[in-house]
Amino acid sequence: MKKNISLSILKLDKKEIPTFLKRYREEVQRIENLQINVEKFYNIIHFDVMDANFVPNVGVDLEYIKTAKNLGFYVDTHLMVSNPIGDKYVEKAIEYGTDDITIHYEIENFESVLSYLYEKKELLKKKYDRNLVIGVSIKPKTNIEALKKYKDKFSKLLIMSVEPGLGGQKYIEDTTQKLKQARKMYKDHIIQVDGGINFINVKEVINNGVDSIVVGSYLTDSYNIKLYKNLLKLNVLKSIEDLPKNRNIPFDTKLLQIVKGGYGEGDLLVGISVPDIRSLANKWYKYIDPDICDDFFFSKYHEYRQFACICLSNMMKNILNLKDEILKKEKSINLFSYFESNIQYINNWDLTDEIAPNVLGNFLLLQSEIEAKKILKKYINSKNIWIRRMSVVACLTYARKGYKDIPFFICKKLLYDKEVLINKAVGWVLREVYKKHPREVIEFLVSNNDEEKIPRFVISYATEKMSKEEKNKYVKR
Repeated sequence: MKKNISLSILKLDKKEIPTFLKRYREEVQRIENLQINVEKFYNIIHFDVMDANFVPNVGVDLEYIKTAKNLGFYVDTHLMVSNPIGDKYVEKAIEYGTDDITIHYEIENFESVLSYLYEKKELLKKKYDRNLVIGVSIKPKTNIEALKKYKDKFSKLLIMSVEPGLGGQKYIEDTTQKLKQARKMYKDHIIQVDGGINFINVKEVINNGVDSIVVGSYLTDSYNIKLYKNLLKLNVLKSIEDLPKNRNIPFDTKLLQIVKGGYGEGDLLVGISVPDIRSLANKWYKYIDPDICDDFFFSKYHEYRQFACICLSNMMKNILNLKDEILKKEKSINLFSYFESNIQYINNWDLTDEIAPNVLGNFLLLQSEIEAKKILKKYINSKNIWIRRMSVVACLTYARKGYKDIPFFICKKLLYDKEVLINKAVGWVLREVYKKHPREVIEFLVSNNDEEKIPRFVISYATEKMSKEEKNKYVKR
């Protein structure tokens, strides 16, 4: 089976279920129809069936299996009940069309129920050519080794990451280690995890050998607001995690100072190379709105924020190509506003250097010089090094188009900044301006070289394209 999202409808009112499942089918179809070359999650429906005895709750009515099957869904039935056979849960689930049945190891007559299910599976295959998947579930405190002697009679292991019975619980962190262990012990089995799964921890589970992720509240709670967007986010995340992990992590850890006391402290590297992240973002940006990037910006994983920055860069480039000037203005303002609302997450030089020229710089080009300077003054006066750096790097957009006034304005303001990363950015911009205005850059350096002396990184970067004679005027060893 393909990696899948098994949607739990436990928290829905029973009257909502038919309408919700129809809506969910439509949203799933929308995502499946996206013309993007990435592997998406397969989507199935998870029925949490309870008897108020094995767990203190009553779950979803088995009859709704027919509703899900009529909509074309694969159905995954999780029996959290004490007497699956005697109370007819197994028979009804099969009658209504379930594709798999999962029972709990912790029930008193587990062995006999498992044997009964195995016989039922053989009979269904022989008589109707119907494939019934048998699953076994364990509670958080149950050791997975207890199931080893039964592994030939079931093909799916469902690991509970919350105590069964109630929706909306928090994921138990120890589950991750159990997932790793399960993948090693049950190599040929489907591994499913259920409980507390959301955008933040879904990465953790799919990277530890999980084939099926039961998701409930994250999708059902957003039913009337952002069901499609949350489902889409999970698919975007999957496509990121499917990328090869071939980044030189030791080298990039030093380069981005992702160390204690470094400016990248607190970040984590997934291990995905920049070209691969860029290639994927270049595919996805056409199909997502800026607010899809929210959780990627908020992430502790550096490559996720990198992905979001590249997507926004591409979105702004698309906006600039619009022929309708009113629409261009409206969309650029909205995107710039979104960029500013997430500016605190753009917190390393590779992120600033991606997004500042493409989003901030291109937005400023649409403004008058007076308005552009007004916006930039907020940035250059910021105590945040990354916001100041963005004010400089945004000027690359001006320089590359042959404009010099705004770049000189910003470079003069930050020429003597105490931060080396600002010095390098200033020198970088002056080097770009020099390509089209060499004489003016030389005059700028001469006229602004006061007694403090221009910082050496500004000079080394700014003079890189100059002749030896020109360099000798400013480079003092």
